[in-house]
Amino acid sequence: MANTANNPLPVEDEDRLQQETLSQVFMDWVRTELVWYAGSFSFHLLALSVLLLLPNFGGDQNRGDAVTFESKVEEEVKDKGDIDTDTVVGEMETTPPFDDRTWQPLPPVVATAETDGDDKQAGTGCVGPTGNPDKGSGGTGAWEFGPGPKLTGPIGGPCTGHEGHPGGWGFIPPDRGKRPNEPPSTKRAVNLALVWLANHQLSDGSWSLQNYAQRCHDRTCTGPGNVSADAGATAMGLLPFLAIGQTHRSQGHYKETVRRGVQWLVSHQQSDGNLAKGAQQMMYSHALATIALCEAYGMSGDRQVGMAAQGGVNFILAAQNTTDGGWRYNPNDPGDTSVVGWQLMALKSAHMAGLNVGGSAFANTSKWLDSVAVHDGAEYAYQPGNPSSNTMTSVGLLCRQYLGAKRDNPMLAGGVSYLMNHLPDEGFPNIYYWYYATQVMHNMSGSDWDVWNRKIRNLLVHTQVRNADQCANGSWAPENDPWGKSGGRLMTTSLATLTLEVYYRYLPLFKTEESRP
Repeated sequence: MANTANNPLPVEDEDRLQQETLSQVFMDWVRTELVWYAGSFSFHLLALSVLLLLPNFGGDQNRGDAVTFESKVEEEVKDKGDIDTDTVVGEMETTPPFDDRTWQPLPPVVATAETDGDDKQAGTGCVGPTGNPDKGSGGTGAWEFGPGPKLTGPIGGPCTGHEGHPGGWGFIPPDRGKRPNEPPSTKRAVNLALVWLANHQLSDGSWSLQNYAQRCHDRTCTGPGNVSADAGATAMGLLPFLAIGQTHRSQGHYKETVRRGVQWLVSHQQSDGNLAKGAQQMMYSHALATIALCEAYGMSGDRQVGMAAQGGVNFILAAQNTTDGGWRYNPNDPGDTSVVGWQLMALKSAHMAGLNVGGSAFANTSKWLDSVAVHDGAEYAYQPGNPSSNTMTSVGLLCRQYLGAKRDNPMLAGGVSYLMNHLPDEGFPNIYYWYYATQVMHNMSGSDWDVWNRKIRNLLVHTQVRNADQCANGSWAPENDPWGKSGGRLMTTSLATLTLEVYYRYLPLFKTEESRP
């Protein structure tokens, strides 16, 4: 007879029945479910093992002493352009679409970097490829990067502080990118300009004076340059990012932008160190590219970049005209002050980065400046016998500062008076003049610098394109500038941005000298 609630099982029988029931359920689960779970577990274990082994499939990528960029792979490249694939490490990221309004955050290095305006920083010494603090590499060995040039000779270490930096030329601040006492309007202007520059980087990592508009989503980016100078344009695209402290090794919103640009310059260098890549006016582009690589090396310590920069410096030294001490469009041409300024700026950047810059080049450059000096060296001309001009005067004065003229030198005192009588004027735009003269005045500091700074800062903020619906947003128009036809919107935007960044790109030259024992 079946048991009912009125006739329950004994407790021990009930326990036994429950145990049998649980055993039966467990066995049913084993037969129906365990096989599926075991198969799933085996499959996922196998997949995980394959994923862990994948990074080893490529073998050892660092052969010998070849130095490569440190880079995180972000996205697959759809178009590498003419980048030499043998020198590419990792993949390039693609530029975000222009209609993505979310792609305009402040770079972390800019958004969070503030200071109380005290430029005095503790020295960190020079770190050479050997890795020894305060000791640049003095060896004469060679590093070979990719299939391109093999450059030999000594290379110093990047100098980032007072103690390790030789000479009296100022230095790249260890806190480059900090923005002391900068008005919010200036910060916004720089941030917008960086977004514009990043948006107009070409797919192969370069920038172009002529063809940047292929990245545009409308027709507001008028004024392409008429000069073919891809290397110079790429340097102009890179320098404003380097000025805020962004390198291809440091974290930040523009890390990949910088990496791709630096890589493009390195991969197109010729075996003699020439970085110009067939530019119409070779030495302009070469000097700009050398400046960019020197600054990238000085802040990152990347030996591959350092060797490319040293090769660029060697090319400049060999290209100087030994008769007049100048440089012009092609190696050994009789000089002109405009080209001389860029070459000396490249040598200055190399010196700050701890690279070898020789010695005789500077004495010869002084000879050139003497030949174009007007009014006892307070003004300068383009070539001997020409009248002085605003632009050439600003170039000549900055060169004098680089070459060691003291703050109270009569040439500088007269030159500053000249510049103060030719303050920036929105009605007569001249970004080339403003860029050089701002550096001269910044080095001098004092009340004249305060007047000049307020004037140029307000002018550039006011004339920047500010329309979020336009592709030109964040740039500066080139049409009324005397140099605008040659360099176009990319040049005017780059130089305007660098002018606004002068506070934290370099420390004031004479303030640096006064801080030393």
